[in-house]
Amino acid sequence: MVINTGLVIKKIRKFNMKIRTPAWIICIACSAAVLSAQTVTTLKIASIAPTRSTWDIEQRKIAQDWAKCTNGEIQVQFMGTNAMGGEAGVIQKLNSVRPGQKAPIDGAIFSNLGIANLAPDTHFLTLAVPFMFRDQGEVDLVLESMQPRFQKAVSAKGYVILGWFNVGWAYFYTKKPVHTPGDLKSQKLSVAGVGLPQLSDAFKAAGFRTEDVSADKLLQSMKTPGGVEGFYTIPMYAYAGQYYKSLPYILNAPICPVMAVLVVSEKTWNAVPDRYKEPMMEAVKKAEKSFITAQRTSDAEYINRCVEGGCTLVSLSPAERKVMEDTLTNDASAMIKTGLFDRMLYNDVQALLLKHRGE
Repeated sequence: MVINTGLVIKKIRKFNMKIRTPAWIICIACSAAVLSAQTVTTLKIASIAPTRSTWDIEQRKIAQDWAKCTNGEIQVQFMGTNAMGGEAGVIQKLNSVRPGQKAPIDGAIFSNLGIANLAPDTHFLTLAVPFMFRDQGEVDLVLESMQPRFQKAVSAKGYVILGWFNVGWAYFYTKKPVHTPGDLKSQKLSVAGVGLPQLSDAFKAAGFRTEDVSADKLLQSMKTPGGVEGFYTIPMYAYAGQYYKSLPYILNAPICPVMAVLVVSEKTWNAVPDRYKEPMMEAVKKAEKSFITAQRTSDAEYINRCVEGGCTLVSLSPAERKVMEDTLTNDASAMIKTGLFDRMLYNDVQALLLKHRGE
């Protein structure tokens, strides 16, 4: 609705002549008329971030920055995924219930698994192959180089990628210390608790012992003789879920980055005034850097908490690290054959990283 502020002022002045309304009231009324004409859009974004976690705090800074750079016209309402049935339920809610009807939510912050389910052609889980990356710089290089590739697959589903966030690096937690690939492969691992049985098959193809255990039964299995003897996750979850108490050894070698991806529907993004898109993207870029800093602090903090709670940090010598990397890199070929990871993307990433390393 368009408000004729001139008509509003004229009527207020006419009314003021009758009752001698103070000037400050006229000013307030005029301001209210102008503000009411401002369109405020609330974006509903689902997120897997645990409430009050470092991750949750950082994503809410994005909401604050967006509100600031759009003069309050763009507001963000973050919503937890648990009540929606997890990431699979979120994907359903990104779609309209009926043709022509607005979808229940406008976007989401997905995990590696979530974005892979949203747009399978991204083959995004390929970036979770163990020991593919050595540090954050390599992750940033690959994401920047592969951005058009990922965006094309996501666009085909009707969405726009706004940002990538590293929320932590996964570490192996085990019942017995690990120094060699053999030590790791001898222990029964749970890797499919994220709701992806194919991941368990991929690890089996590489010679690992795995057992499929749902997330709600994982802790009990760790406490049961003959149950799960190891799994990998970010330190925050290992501590929050109390898994570290049953798996007291932490392999001090980050396995892979755990990424989160912010996407919104193309319809929603296209409705954002063009003058706001650049400052909104700048806010996201700032948040990406903040996430990395927060992630490093969070990983260190929760590893220390696990150690204080009785865990032993197992560090590899340079020679042991090389054997672990070489073995798991060779194992990747067997994992790729299962179809979970994409060979073309894997080869392209490896070529990019080898060039970057000068190898």
